[in-house]
Amino acid sequence: MAVEEYKAALELDPENSAFNVNLYLGLCKVLVTLGRGKDALSSCSSALDINGDLVEALIKVGYVQIQMLEIWVEGNVEGLSF
Repeated sequence: MAVEEYKAALELDPENSAFNVNLYLGLCKVLVTLGRGKDALSSCSSALDINGDLVEALIKVGYVQIQMLEIWVEGNVEGLSF
């Protein structure tokens, strides 16, 4: 599975931030696709810790946060009457 492959690659050289930023971003994308929002946020945050200007990671973070908010709203607004 891709998640394990990304994690294994990150363990090869944890100090190589130039390489690892791309691995964290790739892992984030895979986790988003799998619907694992919290894990995806963690991976994107790791990429942003290395490069805070990484636009693609910022977009993925926003996307995941919107998805998580939608899930929360659906679970908490259902049954309310206005």
